[in-house]
Amino acid sequence: MRLFKGIGDVVLHVNDLQQSAEWYAKILGKPKPKVNTSHPVHWFESGGRGMLLDDNRNNPDYVRPSFMLLTEDIDKAYGWIKENDGIIEREIARDDMVSFFVFSDMDKNMVMVCEQHQ
Repeated sequence: MRLFKGIGDVVLHVNDLQQSAEWYAKILGKPKPKVNTSHPVHWFESGGRGMLLDDNRNNPDYVRPSFMLLTEDIDKAYGWIKENDGIIEREIARDDMVSFFVFSDMDKNMVMVCEQHQ
């Protein structure tokens, strides 16, 4: 089993989730989205990679990953990253839909690792 299934969504960090979701819907030719502003993220299908808008309300100021890697085993992925000198920037968070963590590489590029539970 491969630990990482590949590159997932692109992550865009936004100041106003509603405004940004409406703007991206407009430029992507999509209908005006229903944004649940009680959640920190809004996701778009974009005909290939998805696009995740994140208002960062749950992230420390410095945690800003640019994309995600997909995995089917978040715990093994976490261990592998730590064993291979990745710097954990955000510990594993788990909910009903996803589990994820954020690490940085030797050049301080931040990447989110995500396991979907659907």
